[in-house]
Amino acid sequence: MAVFRSLLVLAFAGCVLCKFGAPFEPCDKDDVKCLITAIESFFVKSSNGIPDIDIKAIDPLIIPELKYEVDPDMGLLFEFKNINVTGLKNQQVSDFQWASATKSTVLKTKAVLNIVGDVKISLTKNNKVFNGVYSASYTALGNLQYGVSLVRKGDFAYIDIEPEVNSCEIIEEPVISLDSGLQNVIDNDADARALKPSFETKKVTLRKNTLCRVTEAAYATVIQNIKTITKVYPCLAFFNNMCY
Repeated sequence: MAVFRSLLVLAFAGCVLCKFGAPFEPCDKDDVKCLITAIESFFVKSSNGIPDIDIKAIDPLIIPELKYEVDPDMGLLFEFKNINVTGLKNQQVSDFQWASATKSTVLKTKAVLNIVGDVKISLTKNNKVFNGVYSASYTALGNLQYGVSLVRKGDFAYIDIEPEVNSCEIIEEPVISLDSGLQNVIDNDADARALKPSFETKKVTLRKNTLCRVTEAAYATVIQNIKTITKVYPCLAFFNNMCY
């Protein structure tokens, strides 16, 4: 049975990688346009996940939990549960810098994202907690920097992605909403109302920072998928002329 399963995975690889099977053609190492097309194609075609090779679904993507201290001075803490993120499937590469000599990479993507999830909003200085549903629509730029090296395994060289730097920027003002019940409780709470003037003076920054934390958590899966695909398939599946 194990042998049969292995043969199925190999057969699947023949479908998923062109000559080795991918949903994109291998690129010359300095053909940035081809590389961008390949990356965007990978996001779309793997968006539902590929369980046989441990590629995770990214659209929708579920973040089970996330805790973020929105503003320590105000004592404002958000604890999210089951955040549903959509839009990563259609992210576009806004900048790609590939130094073939040093094998260093800067990858920036732009995505219009929608999220919805349960949230516990804590006013830590007042020992108060409000529960409800948090929703947001926004445009995010993801910034990924990493180096690569080649590792020989049997007859082929594989791309090894080195530890990355992952950061985010939210462009324009995000659209945020709380469910009506949660919003009503906050609007009628004396301590929450007392914090409102301070919150209003910096709400755009606080909201962007919160959403960047969510986005970075989502991009962790995107990055892991890129690492996984390079571990499963040899360098020749991605590049024509740098795998020797």
